[in-house]
Amino acid sequence: MLSWSIVVLLMALCISLIIMYRRLKEQLRQEQAQAARLKSDLVEFENELVDVKTRRKRSFAASTEALIMVERDYTISLVNKMARKAFGKPAKGITLMTWTRQHRLQALVDLALAGQKTAPVRFNLRERTLEAHARSVKIQKEYVAVALAIRDVTELQHLSRARRDFVANISHELRTPLASIQLLTETLLNGALNDQHMAVNLIEKISLQTDALHQLAQELLDLSMIESGQAPLRLTPQALKEVAQTQVDRLLTQAKRKGLDLRIDIPDEAIVLIDEAMIGRVITNLVHNAIKFTEHGQVIVSVADPNGDVPAEVDDEMGADWVTVSVSDTGIGLPPDEINRIFERFYVVDRARDRKKAGTGLGLAIAKHIVEAHGGHIWATSDGHLGTTFCFTLPVDEKMPVEELPVAAANA
Repeated sequence: MLSWSIVVLLMALCISLIIMYRRLKEQLRQEQAQAARLKSDLVEFENELVDVKTRRKRSFAASTEALIMVERDYTISLVNKMARKAFGKPAKGITLMTWTRQHRLQALVDLALAGQKTAPVRFNLRERTLEAHARSVKIQKEYVAVALAIRDVTELQHLSRARRDFVANISHELRTPLASIQLLTETLLNGALNDQHMAVNLIEKISLQTDALHQLAQELLDLSMIESGQAPLRLTPQALKEVAQTQVDRLLTQAKRKGLDLRIDIPDEAIVLIDEAMIGRVITNLVHNAIKFTEHGQVIVSVADPNGDVPAEVDDEMGADWVTVSVSDTGIGLPPDEINRIFERFYVVDRARDRKKAGTGLGLAIAKHIVEAHGGHIWATSDGHLGTTFCFTLPVDEKMPVEELPVAAANA
């Protein structure tokens, strides 16, 4: 009886061991499966981390701003390509001040490390204006580093200055004719109407001032439309001589009144692909200016010598597909130090030289936009004393054999 009890006990024990073994095996299988999942999650996490680091590194490298990481001891720990381009490659362990030589950057970092709010600072570097923004890096309530982002704001500064100049120039150009109109009107109201001869004279002067206001408004509208692309070009093959002759004929009376020789010297074979009305305005503007500032001598519209005084950037692009038109005069000339600014909006060369002849300063800016819209260039040359030559390039019509185009000297 005892032996059977032992057998039953052993059988029960075996069954328990089998059950326990199966449970342990199942638990082990589950733990192995969990370990595999954890391993898979770890690999996925590592891949994501690598991907994040890669994207971050690429974004850091591709940034158009100069990015710099400055440690608490002012050493440089991280820079991108734009930062190296601006300040050079930093040596290992170099400090911000030693590397950049910019006191304002140092002061900005000091404020950020002290936990203070910082405003962007601007500084100059090789004739460029840069703007720096700072953000402190905080770990466990301690500021351990500062991230600097530096961008080039030179063009933004130029635009801001241009906006201020625009407002100032508009105010000036409006104030002068409006003041004249007000004064002339008051004179009429104060009794000048009773003198017919004086009244007619004053009304004619008022008409001149209103014409000046109308011209200013029209030029502003034209410049705005051209700059915004709302004045599309209608390119057609045109005989350059005929286009120039039409504009010159309109100004012949004004030239003869001053005793000037106004003529054109353009071959009949010169066929250009242009917007006739637009290029007509360019020629009219240049010829009108030449007549206005020339007291003796001549004004000539011609095809310029391509081997003449041509800016390097124009010379590199000139070829058989372009013709250069010149308007030359024997007038008072342009100061060499101002010749590069005459195509700016509202820029008038030395108003004090001849206030009566000073215009709005928009005509040459409009001419520049029109020529560049045709893909060409416009420039001026002068010795500063006797005569000025304005040149601009126009595309030649592809149907015209270039070898048939004679070349006239710019100052013939």
